[in-house]
Formats: sequence, C-alpha cells, structure tokens
Amino acid sequence: MSIEGLIGSALVVTLTLLIIVLPLLRRPGTQIVDELQIEKARERLNMYYQRVLRNVRDLDEDHDLGKIPGDDYAAERELWLSRGVQALKALDDLEARALSFDATDDNQLERAIDDAIELAIQKAKLA
Repeated sequence: MSIEGLIGSALVVTLTLLIIVLPLLRRPGTQIVDELQIEKARERLNMYYQRVLRNVRDLDEDHDLGKIPGDDYAAERELWLSRGVQALKALDDLEARALSFDATDDNQLERAIDDAIELAIQKAKLA
C-alpha cells in the first residue's frame, strides 16, 4: 500500500471516530431539557384537565340523583367548567411559548404551571 493510501485511510478512520465520539462527549443540550420540562408541564396540565372532567361528570350524576340543589349545582358546574377552559388555555399557552426552566428545580416548574393557570384565569375574568 502506498503512503498516500495509508494517509487517506488514517484520515477516514480519524474522521469516522470523531463523528462517532463527539456526540458522546457533549453535554445534553438545553433544548432537550426544555422539551422534557415542557412535556412534564403538559402532562400535569392534562391530568388537571382530566380531574376537572371527572368532577363535572360527578356533579352531573349527583344532580341527576337529587343530591345537589339546582342553584348549588349550577354554580359548582360553572366553576369547574371555567377551570377546564383555563386548563385548556394554559395548555395552548404552553404550546405557544418556550418555557425556560432549571432542569433540577421542580418547584420552579410547579410555579410556572400555576402561573400559566392563573394567567388564564385572569384572562377569563377580564373577558
């Protein structure tokens, strides 16, 4: 084998090793961490929305069975429906904007979810 062939083979092997090893040496990007945090917030908001749906269904059943008076039922149902709308709006806001969190701080994530819900509540009250 010629010298040029050996040098070319060495360059190909070196470049191949660099391509394989460099991604392993890098720190996980903040984009991946942000995506995980957004997914976690989305999951929590979906769980809250499912709880709202269960509460509305339970209220409907209790009203149908005569356990709740009509006035209390209407007020309570309106409250839970508005919370459901707020949760859906918070989900939309979460999708619309990028959230920047510290990956190790779950309390910050909780506060951001609460802030998104409160913002949706304030928007609903103003409308």
